[in-house]
Amino acid sequence: MKAIALTAILLSASLAPEIVRDTAQQVANWQMSHFHEVPQAPETDWTRAAFYIGLARWAETPGQMRYFDAIRELGERTGWQIGNSNWAPPIYLADDHAIGQVYIAAYDHFGDRRMIEATVQRLEYILQHPPQVSLEFDNAKCLQRWCWSDAVFMGPATWFGIARIQKDQRFRDYADREFWATKDFLFDSQEHLFYRDSRFIGKTGAQGEKILWGRGNGWVLAGLVNILRELRPGDPLREKYVNLFVAIADRVASLQRPDGFWSTSLLAPPDVGTPESSCTGLLTYGLAAGVRMGLLDAKRFSPVIERGWRALASAVVNGRLGRVQQIGDRPDTVQITDTQLYGSGALLLAASELGREANELGSRQPRKPAARVFPGSGRRSPYPAFRPAP
Repeated sequence: MKAIALTAILLSASLAPEIVRDTAQQVANWQMSHFHEVPQAPETDWTRAAFYIGLARWAETPGQMRYFDAIRELGERTGWQIGNSNWAPPIYLADDHAIGQVYIAAYDHFGDRRMIEATVQRLEYILQHPPQVSLEFDNAKCLQRWCWSDAVFMGPATWFGIARIQKDQRFRDYADREFWATKDFLFDSQEHLFYRDSRFIGKTGAQGEKILWGRGNGWVLAGLVNILRELRPGDPLREKYVNLFVAIADRVASLQRPDGFWSTSLLAPPDVGTPESSCTGLLTYGLAAGVRMGLLDAKRFSPVIERGWRALASAVVNGRLGRVQQIGDRPDTVQITDTQLYGSGALLLAASELGREANELGSRQPRKPAARVFPGSGRRSPYPAFRPAP
């Protein structure tokens, strides 16, 4: 007898696997044929990496393996090289490391060591020459470390993935140490949310609310999911990541707008807040993954996930995802026609959790909290965390 964790979601006609699949395929195909509609950037840029990370997750769902061919073609064009931005400290920038997650997914699928060698070399250099700068966001130097919330998505999963492949704890220990330094610096313990960077601590928005950016916290929740996929059950590091994930998930679920979106400024009143697609995709992905991994209660979170997906789908017109806030570092205006690569990637991440067959979504029992972190936390799963597709 199968216990289907996301039955409530799958029973909805608009969220049936075939409907999710059709929407995701439209978005993936439109984006790959319309790269020219977004600002020009290197193929290893974080905006493209965020799209391909979503595409890689989508490619692991049943019937979507052909998208791995597009990922391999990308890698052959880039020579499987990691990014090297010229506007920030070279070598260390987490944005440049995001493409490493795409290469790791390709390696997990194809088994070709060429796909990860440059990433291993870059991270090995950093281990030998660790940055010694403050996390204060006062100049570009802090970008050598994870001093902004976006970095939680861009960097750590690359490090944990390489640690797994190399069977080398040094990569894992570095990522763990840097992650918790960032958390201690940017996490608001009252709101259970992250500031984008130190410039926003103590600042307020137009409505007097703390400035807690929607996409910034979307990056964090999605980044935590990707970290948890790399930490095996029983790993002594895993529990504290789970506890933080559950606390943030619980908070963001309470901040969803009535229309299913999340606002660019999470604490802004819904009637004045700006609905936005990229944060909605990232947060929907995080919550759906939490339910599917057995970390969040399906009965409580399924309606939130369903509303989030419906909102995302409503912003898609012929495969083009709108309502995506453009590149920035704080809440800003959004037009219904605004699109960007990372928005499409966020939708594909959400679809990757909703588009699998029901029997793959189920068989997760509620989790017993090891330590109560936030009211309404989830329960322990007796099943392993997700591993990359073989």
